Parts: sequence; C-alpha cells; structure tokens
Amino acid sequence: MKNYLQLILLSTLCITFGCKENAKDQNMGNNQNQVAPKNTIKEVDSVKKSTTAPTQTREKQQYIIAESGLNYRDKPKGNVIGKFEWRDKVEYLFSTQQTETITDNYQEVEGTWVALKHLKDTVYVFDYYLSDHEPRRSRTKLYYAEPYYRDILQPSKEIDISLAFVNVSESFYMPENFIDENDLQKDTIHFSKKQRTEFFKRMNYANSDTLFIYDLASTLVKRLPIKNIPLMACINPYSSIIEEYKTEDYYSYDYQIGFNLGKADYSGFAVIGKENPFVEKGLQPLVFKKMNQQQIDSNLKKQIISEDLVNDSIFKPYTSSYKNISAFVKANTDYSSWSDLIIINTQTKESFEIYQEEGESSGKADLNLEDAVSEHSENYQYIGNLFKNKPPVVFGFMWESFGCSQIQFLDKNELPIGILCDNRH
Repeated sequence: MKNYLQLILLSTLCITFGCKENAKDQNMGNNQNQVAPKNTIKEVDSVKKSTTAPTQTREKQQYIIAESGLNYRDKPKGNVIGKFEWRDKVEYLFSTQQTETITDNYQEVEGTWVALKHLKDTVYVFDYYLSDHEPRRSRTKLYYAEPYYRDILQPSKEIDISLAFVNVSESFYMPENFIDENDLQKDTIHFSKKQRTEFFKRMNYANSDTLFIYDLASTLVKRLPIKNIPLMACINPYSSIIEEYKTEDYYSYDYQIGFNLGKADYSGFAVIGKENPFVEKGLQPLVFKKMNQQQIDSNLKKQIISEDLVNDSIFKPYTSSYKNISAFVKANTDYSSWSDLIIINTQTKESFEIYQEEGESSGKADLNLEDAVSEHSENYQYIGNLFKNKPPVVFGFMWESFGCSQIQFLDKNELPIGILCDNRH
C-alpha cells in the first residue's frame, strides 16, 4: 500500500512521504523558510534607486510569466494603462535601471523597471515577471493524493504508519515561526486554528473550496470540503536529520504541509478549488499487446509505423489504442525493456512527442505487456480524458527520482501539466 501511488505515477522517490504519527521528544532547533514559485505582480512600493540611461542587456523577445498577467504603465511606477496576459510575447526596448524590491506571495523579490514596445507605444513593466523563455508548463496546480499505509519495519518489527495526505508545500511560502518551536521535535504536527487561518490566507483558499481527488483505482472523483479536512505537517523523506541517529530537532523546512485524509485508501491526482476539473471514468490503462502479422502489414501499408519497429530479432512490436489514438513500441519481455515509442493519431497521422529521456534522475517505467509476467499488479501508463473541456492525456512512461512527473495532452496546443510533487533533495 505504501508504494501504490508511487508505482502508478512513476515517481519512485518524489512522492514517498515520511509522515508518521509517532511523536518523539527531542531538543529545539531553528526555522527556515521555503521558496515559493513566482506569482502575479502586485502594486509596487519603495524605489531603491533611479537613473534614466537606457541599456540593452537581454534578448529582444521576452515572455510574460506572471500567471495572472502583468500590468503595464505609462512610466515606471506610473499609471496602469493596460495588461499583458500570461505567455504573451513582448518586445524588450531598454532598462531604466530603476530597481525595486516588492513583496510577492509574501516574500521579497527584486527587479528593474524596463521599457517594452506595445503597438506604437513604449510602456513600462517590472522585469521580475519577464523571461527569455516561453512558459512550457500549464498553470494548473495539480498535486498527489497519497493513501494511508501501515507497514512492518525490518528488522525491528516496528509498525510504520502514514496517514493519507495531500502535500501542497510547493505552493505554500512558509512564514518564519509558522511552526511552533516545541513542535519541531515531532514527526507529525497537527496545526491549530490560528495556523490554519494563516495558511488559508496565504494559499488563497476559502472554506467553501473543495478538494477534488481523481482516484486512479476506481477512476471516480472524491469530493472533500476543505473546511472539514485537518491541516498537518510531516517530515519529508529527505530530511537533513536521519531518524536512527536523531539527536536534535527538525527544522521547519524539513516538513511537508498539506491535508490529512486519515485512513483513506484512495489515491491519485488532487486539485483544490470551486469546481471539479476531472472527468469521472475518463482514464483507462494502456495495455500493450504483441502485434500480429496482419496488424503489422496494415500499419506499414498506411505508413503509421516504419520497418524499424518490426525488423528486430530481440525486440518485438507491441501496440495499445484509445479511440483513434494508437501507441506502438518495441519491447523485450525477458528484460522488461522497451524502445521506439510512437503515439499517433491513426486518422490524421499526427504524432505526439512523449518525454523519454533517461539519465541519473529518470528512467523508463515497465510497460503493462499482456503476455508478460510483472512484479507489480498496478498499471503504469494511462490514457484518456482526465480534465473537462480538454484533449485526452497520456502519462506514465517515465519515472523521476530528482524531479516530478508531468501529464501530457494529445494536442500540441496544450501545455503539459507538471505535478507539484515537492521532490526536494
């Protein structure tokens, strides 16, 4: 049970939580804040210095990365005269060298007022929200829902218990002293009403919001009003303190913050908001079957696949399909290895690039091959409609140990969704 979601979602290390109910008394330690992602620009205060000499120091084409858009003004810190949208491409003109420190998402950030070309006008923006690169991932905040587990630890026979948990730490900038010093001795912390109020304020949550969980096992959506869900913190698996030799307290950054689901056995993807974004029963596992000669000949004739896929003495061609989408791969059942993955719309012959880069931090996951015996009963690869009013998705071909998996759409116009798995090392 402990590794159920981990296996399904191919994040071997990134979603293994170290939550335990056993609190142990130790000495007190220090607090340290976590780093939060960039957010939209707010009204700017306190100019640090100002000059007017224009300089050209960056790429001419820039992109807006403020998720809620970026106001542009008639002069630095002047009147708002319009707004750029997230991912807009803009033309950089020059820097005013007028720097500023502002508070964004409860943390101080630094930037400079720069001039951009907008139609025939020159407008000014705060460059903390500009980038040389276009955003390549969706703004959707998608988390994991980890199930409850109960394990026996060897060789001590100690019972290891972890409550079901939705970790939202990647979206939460933890203020100094948010965790009480006396609680830094504990493996699991249950927060007070005051802490909960501050957390909701910083996360922009309302009591009327709902935690929606797409349960991969049943493909149903669980709906839990967040006003009824306890908030807790638990030690992340990469804490700087090894528990067997623990002689000091944890630090605040050793904790993951999220919602305590108790002994729930469902697990999958989680979103917090007003409306359910998921399609119930929208996903199906990809089960790969060995291609027969008739299938091979037909797909070769239609130029769906190439000779490279079938002319191999060791790897045999396999296929799986969903509506008019087919996945083809070469696989070796003896070694549980595969290569040459192709996902293609068989009607339009449009193919989709699926991330397959192997390295120190990533590798190929086992395929669900119909004629192969697997050590695991869970499905790895899924395809289908996960989100309402969105194209089908596909995921599960790669595992990540130093990063987080992503969900890809079978539409090149849709950005992939990066799962906020809080994989800190």
